[in-house]
Amino acid sequence: MEEAASQLERDHVHNVYDKIAPYFNDSRYKAWPKVRQFLLELQPGSIVADICGNGKYLHINKDVFKLGCDVCRPLVDFAWSQGHEVQMCDGLHLPYRDSCFDAVLSIAEAFRVHLPS
Repeated sequence: MEEAASQLERDHVHNVYDKIAPYFNDSRYKAWPKVRQFLLELQPGSIVADICGNGKYLHINKDVFKLGCDVCRPLVDFAWSQGHEVQMCDGLHLPYRDSCFDAVLSIAEAFRVHLPS
């Protein structure tokens, strides 16, 4: 069941983002006001993870450390070209230890969230 779900996600999410990546920045360049406000209100020195797409939130608040990631290589490459600290990884299997971030952004992402029971 898990493998079937992963294949569906690759086919209908990852592959779609790979195809639309060249046009993604044309419509996803402006920060949402509430997200911008949230980032600006973080304490200096906070550590933030952004499951980021093109990294449009990574330039906000120079007083916090931001680490971005995405599964789509062209979007990671774009964020990297803007000088952001980003890496390629799957939002379902993040390579970070638990509780290491002060805040995590995942804006309009299409993946499952596993909460502890």
